[in-house]
Amino acid sequence: MYSIKRQIETHGQVVLDEFVQYVKDRFEGSEFAILQNIFWLAQELKIHFRINKQSLDPYHVKKILLENPDQQVEIFTNKSVDDFVFQCTKHFYQKFSGKNIIDTYDDQYEFSRILAEEIRHWESCLNTYKSFAKKPFFPGKEQIDRGLSLIQTIFAKLDPFSLINAFYVSRDPILELVDDVKTLSEFYTRHLDRWVILTKSIEAFTKNLPELKNKSDIITAFNKLKQILSTSQPYDRVEDAWELYKKIKIHNDIIVKNKTEQYRIEVLTMLEHMIEKMKNHLEVYKAGPDLRNKFLYSLRMISKNIRIAKDIETINQLKSDAKEKFDIYWEEVEHNFRTPDLYT
Repeated sequence: MYSIKRQIETHGQVVLDEFVQYVKDRFEGSEFAILQNIFWLAQELKIHFRINKQSLDPYHVKKILLENPDQQVEIFTNKSVDDFVFQCTKHFYQKFSGKNIIDTYDDQYEFSRILAEEIRHWESCLNTYKSFAKKPFFPGKEQIDRGLSLIQTIFAKLDPFSLINAFYVSRDPILELVDDVKTLSEFYTRHLDRWVILTKSIEAFTKNLPELKNKSDIITAFNKLKQILSTSQPYDRVEDAWELYKKIKIHNDIIVKNKTEQYRIEVLTMLEHMIEKMKNHLEVYKAGPDLRNKFLYSLRMISKNIRIAKDIETINQLKSDAKEKFDIYWEEVEHNFRTPDLYT
């Protein structure tokens, strides 16, 4: 650190590769060890890097150098913050975080590392919730976009001087960000499972909307549920939405059960006709017992599965399977027995 400060005082700036060579010429140590120590200083926020006048964190500098070892990287020591700003920022941080840091962090570098960790935590939370907030009926997109924009502004420069000053200048929006992260974290950790069920229920209930409309209290509950899910900040209404969902579901389950039974009867009737038609087809072509057993058993097994199927989707899939097998068997009979008894 002393060598970097001395070089800056002497030459006005320090270029990474030139400084590494300077240290190698005067002290023992490998180039790798020297670079490692320099990057440790950057991670501790005692220095920062710039490429083309843009401040970059150590990770991105390493990535750039791996792709282009000749890229010029400048090293800068981090300036000290005015003590009034430093103390105000510490009190501000302690107030919203609840952590007692006034007497434990007198070093600006150490304090700036705490701020950086806090910002990264907020950023990680918001990016996690961002993937959910893109979906219909999932809240928080506005707060997340606003928060990530603020974080990008604060993180524009990563040195302690810039971080502490950015916190001091942005106290009001940071308080808003803290509240948003707290609200979103509580919602997406405590209520996510229920909210997923609620959002999926809208689609399920909509399928039976004509029947739901027959009961005024149920359709009123459905409209209220949809209104809660559509609001931008439903955080304190999750329980209300859940109670509405349970009320609608009781009636919707009855509708679904009746529809399922009605469809089951319809498909079973269709399948019985298919089996009779296949029996006649096998008889006409004088198919042997093995082929008869194979084809008819397969169709009857589908019929058995339809009788125990629990939902319309499963019944519909079995119906498709039956139609496909029927067509295959029909063609196989005609292929294996060219001349039906009808024409002999």
